Amino acid sequence: MKSLLKELLFLVIGVPLFLLVFVLGFVYTFFKHLFRLDYSISRQLLPILRSITLVTDGLANAGCGELLNDTYKPIINYGKWHQTISAVTGINYAKKKDTKLRIFLDKVLGKKHCEDAITDECKYFYIDKK
Repeated sequence: MKSLLKELLFLVIGVPLFLLVFVLGFVYTFFKHLFRLDYSISRQLLPILRSITLVTDGLANAGCGELLNDTYKPIINYGKWHQTISAVTGINYAKKKDTKLRIFLDKVLGKKHCEDAITDECKYFYIDKK
C-alpha cells in the first residue's frame, strides 16, 4: 500500500513537472535552431521525436499488456514499460510464436520491423540464453 501511495504521489507531482520541462526544452530547441537557420535541427529534433515515440510505445505496452497477453497468448508477455510492443512481438516471433499483430506491424511499418525492433538486451535475455 505504501508503495502504491508513493507511486501516486510521484504521478501527481512528477509527471506534470517532467512534461513542463519537456515542453520548455522542446520549444527552446525548436526556436533556437529556427531563428539561427541552423541545419542541425534534425540532429536535435529527431532524438526528441524518437523519444516521444518510444515513451508512448512503452506506455501502450504497459497499459495494454493484459489485453495483448489474453489476445495472443505469447511466450514472452507484453506489459513491461521499458519494452516496445514491436520488440515483444519480434521476440515471440523469434521463439516461433507468430501473430496477426506482427504481420500487421511489418506491413505498416516495414518488412522485418518487429525483428529489427528487438534490442541487444532483449536478444541476450530472451533469445540467446538457453
